[in-house]
Amino acid sequence: MSNQFPVQFTPEARANLWHYVDSGTMPEPFVRIGMRGGACGGTFVLGFDSQTEHDETYLIEGIPVLIDRRELLFVLGTQIDFETRANGFYLHKPQT
Repeated sequence: MSNQFPVQFTPEARANLWHYVDSGTMPEPFVRIGMRGGACGGTFVLGFDSQTEHDETYLIEGIPVLIDRRELLFVLGTQIDFETRANGFYLHKPQT
């Protein structure tokens, strides 16, 4: 990944998340990006959450992000996108 952050947002994802940040309607103070179910068979997750002792915090393009230190290597290089037609976020790790 070419930037200093562990994940990146597409313009669509950034705009959708900025709606929550700007309006003050985020249900929790951070956007959490992580894994559920382990590295081999796991899936990426995105949600709103509060910080815990295991979290690294980032301010990525104005969006407050949490990533659990134990999951950081698994999500490194993940791209977060938003699909308007399906009204949902998609997390994927581009092949390098």
